Amino acid sequence: MNHKIIEIDKTSELFPQSLIEIGDDCPEKLYLMGNVELLKAEKSVAIIGARAADRNGCSKAYSLAVDFTKKGYVVVSGLALGCDSSAHRGCLDAMGKTIAIVGSGLDIVHPQENVPLQERILQRQGLVISEQPLGVKASPKTLVRRNRLQAALSQMVVVAQCPVKSGTLYTVDFARKYGKEVFAAQFKYHNEFTGGNDKLLAEGIATVI
Repeated sequence: MNHKIIEIDKTSELFPQSLIEIGDDCPEKLYLMGNVELLKAEKSVAIIGARAADRNGCSKAYSLAVDFTKKGYVVVSGLALGCDSSAHRGCLDAMGKTIAIVGSGLDIVHPQENVPLQERILQRQGLVISEQPLGVKASPKTLVRRNRLQAALSQMVVVAQCPVKSGTLYTVDFARKYGKEVFAAQFKYHNEFTGGNDKLLAEGIATVI
């Protein structure tokens, strides 16, 4: 299904104040598809994690999204496989609204496996956001830049599960830079999948959720 894509810049009344406030990190333009009213949401949380999360990590992302949705939050994530997809699905299954911030132009769904999920987000009055013009494919650089928007558009960042080396931690870095609270799930076991969470909690960067 074709959805209308809207292009806005900093002069638009739709442009989020929370992005203006990040100064030099603020994008020049945003491309929007879906329910633009979500940009004005009073309560929003980024629920993020690794693509290669284990079953428990994905389950944690899903349950966190359900819990926050029931508390009236808009759930923000990145439409990636693993934790991101689980967070979006948890929000939708709890009858909430979710924002997907992506690293490609809005005419390209990345990853392709999530075409049905993006369509479900839009059908359920969610929003898909990118700063990349149409035709731009996702790359490591655009995905890292996408992460700062997740942090800026959310009141807090919650890490469901990630290893020690994970793009998820870029979002945590941005959240700290912008003065946002960071939380992380704690697991009863410790392995390569939970290493990032363990480190964030041990160093006091994140609070247990």
